[in-house]
Amino acid sequence: MVAMKNKLWGRQRLYLLLIALLLFSLVMLVLDYLGKIDLDFQANSTSIATEAQSLRAENRSGATPAPQISSTPSPSVTPTVTPTQIIVLPPEPTRIQFRAQDGRQLSGSYFPGSENPSPVIVIMHWARGDQSEWEPIASWLQGRGMLVRQPDYNDSWKSSDWFPERSLGIPLGVFTFDFRNCQQDGCQAYKPAEWLQDAQAALKTAAQLQGVDPDRVLTAGASIGGDAALDACTWFNQSGLGTCLGSFVLSPGSFLTESFPTQAAMLFNQVQDAPIYCLYGLRDDASVETCEGNPDVQNFSYGYVEDHGMELLRPGRDPDPLILLEDFIRSAVGDLP
Repeated sequence: MVAMKNKLWGRQRLYLLLIALLLFSLVMLVLDYLGKIDLDFQANSTSIATEAQSLRAENRSGATPAPQISSTPSPSVTPTVTPTQIIVLPPEPTRIQFRAQDGRQLSGSYFPGSENPSPVIVIMHWARGDQSEWEPIASWLQGRGMLVRQPDYNDSWKSSDWFPERSLGIPLGVFTFDFRNCQQDGCQAYKPAEWLQDAQAALKTAAQLQGVDPDRVLTAGASIGGDAALDACTWFNQSGLGTCLGSFVLSPGSFLTESFPTQAAMLFNQVQDAPIYCLYGLRDDASVETCEGNPDVQNFSYGYVEDHGMELLRPGRDPDPLILLEDFIRSAVGDLP
């Protein structure tokens, strides 16, 4: 009996010893783990303290901390460049409404050039009609197939079958318009100051049209339109809107509020080598005096004829007035080689 108790007690001591060993091993493992944590914490604390000391030192010295640069590359963006589209208008003439300085509404027609930009010539009618007087010549100057060659019983500027072949090597826009109170059968009242406003507004409008080069503007006209062409040309050069390079006039007479010789001298001062072509008949006393009053004007007399203004535009003239018109344009803006 005693031997059995001793045997049981021996087993219990063995079990207790094993349990004690297990507990001791567990405690040692825990202590070892906690020791590693403490070492990491101390290392991190030391690193943080070092960085804090460095920042304090930089702040005391006034230096700016270096920015943190991300190692992740930023996506590159390639801009898309869209070229500006150059629009060339179709050749058909377009009706243009515009206003003079005093608010009077006027009507014009724009014959676009074959390139953008093109020089433009603003053509002004005489007192016996309206802008339709110039329509066949406008289509001929434009040179884009809009001219319909047909005879006219008067064998005049409306008989487009006698027009020479266009020889200009440049694109050209054309702008015509009606002076106020002027219709196909003529102007109803004499309004020189107002007509001068109309001419100025026409140049301003033409220079702002799509496809027009405002620094290559020309003017042409007959009778009152001839004076208006030169007067508006010099005004345009003072307006800051562009450059008028010269004027082609038929039978001027200082009919508006300005002196033709004075305006011619002004244009020569504004634009070096600006051409002024002046066409007239020797029995048209006002035109003779006006054209021959300035030696720098290129004068073309058609002899002792009473023809005035548009009447000078007939076949068989020597020199041909339309060939002179092309020569004038070349002289003003040049030509292709």
